[in-house]
Amino acid sequence: PDNWAEHFNAIMSIVGITGIGALSLGLNQSRAARRHLHEARTDALTGLLNRRALFDDLSDGRLRQGDAVICFDLDSFKAINDRYGHYGGDQVLCRFADVLRQHVQPGDLAARTGGEEFVLVIRDMTFSAAIDVAERVRTFFATLDIETDKGRIQGTASAGVAMAQFAGESFDAILSRADTALYRAKNTGRNRVSAALQMV
Repeated sequence: PDNWAEHFNAIMSIVGITGIGALSLGLNQSRAARRHLHEARTDALTGLLNRRALFDDLSDGRLRQGDAVICFDLDSFKAINDRYGHYGGDQVLCRFADVLRQHVQPGDLAARTGGEEFVLVIRDMTFSAAIDVAERVRTFFATLDIETDKGRIQGTASAGVAMAQFAGESFDAILSRADTALYRAKNTGRNRVSAALQMV
């Protein structure tokens, strides 16, 4: 029937459909934005945080006294790539990332910061406990048999540990000490953990 009620119903139906479409579009755009943000912060191979996300999360002195930074570097990684190919190397990287995930507690951060370089930030630790975490990661990774199409790989990793010495200390400064300790571990035989000297 042609009357005002039917016209009103038709208008409200059009408004409702338009509103639902707009709402659906908005939700899709929101999901896409969250997905893009996640992808921008995540290392595509390992699923860990990437270097940029790690530095963004720890800018402005967000570490507290008692937080630890552990730098890891996979030993002889170029030789692994040369012998087993990049697919084999990728398998090693992914398995090491899995080991890191097993040692992350709520509030901790794990990131891949370079080719075979990783950083673990753990909260509210004693110096000896942080060294113990690094040792557990190193030891567990060294026991793994990583299957590839060119044979099994047994990889090792070296680590350097440094502690935040006061609240608000810059992440760059702590990371630099951990990195120095890491290279001391690499230069004294690899597959070991070295700790940065702490101020008393």
